[in-house]
Amino acid sequence: MISISAIWRFFTWLPSFILRKIFTKSRLADLILVDIRPRHENVTVNLGELASFQIWLQMINLSPFEIELDRAELEFQCGGAYQKSPRLKKMTIKSGEVVDNLYFTESIIESHANQIAKQLDSHQSSIEMNLEFNCKLHNFSKSTGRLSGINTRFVNEQTRLNKS
Repeated sequence: MISISAIWRFFTWLPSFILRKIFTKSRLADLILVDIRPRHENVTVNLGELASFQIWLQMINLSPFEIELDRAELEFQCGGAYQKSPRLKKMTIKSGEVVDNLYFTESIIESHANQIAKQLDSHQSSIEMNLEFNCKLHNFSKSTGRLSGINTRFVNEQTRLNKS
């Protein structure tokens, strides 16, 4: 059985102008998969005095090229409150590599934390991301669209519930 990465390597010897026609910016973006990390904790919302969220994502590079995550912005929606978290640290991802330690954390402002605490039973968390990549063929963008169905873990929610 031949792996996909072995098949993709066949293409890398082609001249760049041909590769650019085969692997357009949108095709490269389609070959990058981004989702919530499937194991361990993936989304935690701390509703303590200093409220914050932590999100762990997984990224898979299905392209035949090494890519570099240049920057990313994550928008986290929970209980009707929207929070944004940027990532400015660059990360290199080899062809076929699975990265499961893409981490975002950000503080939650007081009013949003109170809103989330009121919606614990029907919070309907979701994530949307915009990512910018560098590659030897193209610099390209990817938008994940809204990723829903997130199993959010809440901690210290009693801090907010007791204030009400």
